[in-house]
Amino acid sequence: MPVANIHVLAGHPRPVLKLLVQEASATLARVMGAPIERVQLWITEVDPELYALAGLPADGVLARTPRADAEVPLIRMSLMEGRPVEKLHAVMAEMSAVTARVLGGDPQRVRVQIDLVHPDRWAIGGTPASLIASRRQPVPAA
Repeated sequence: MPVANIHVLAGHPRPVLKLLVQEASATLARVMGAPIERVQLWITEVDPELYALAGLPADGVLARTPRADAEVPLIRMSLMEGRPVEKLHAVMAEMSAVTARVLGGDPQRVRVQIDLVHPDRWAIGGTPASLIASRRQPVPAA
């Protein structure tokens, strides 16, 4: 944890998407203060024929509108509950900025959704994160 999925329209060059995976992962780790080894991020490419922009199939919109003016990337993140709202706002802003910069678009077109997950509802290897966290805390002296 943290986990992020960036949804974009299919058609971006593969090297651009690979760069986005690397830079967005580094940004997510830095802003959330998480070890990069715990960050998971992937890109989902959506078929423009099966995606609507302003109610029309995106392939038709892209035929007459530059991609940067039409595409609306969506970033969905799952983060553990308990983080300050300022940190959530910062990660939304910075993930929007890096996504727009790498894809060549406007950060105002990027959408972000954060799903906060209670530690009892996130497991690592089948063990709830709440139990893992409680094991890391020192036991008070008797």
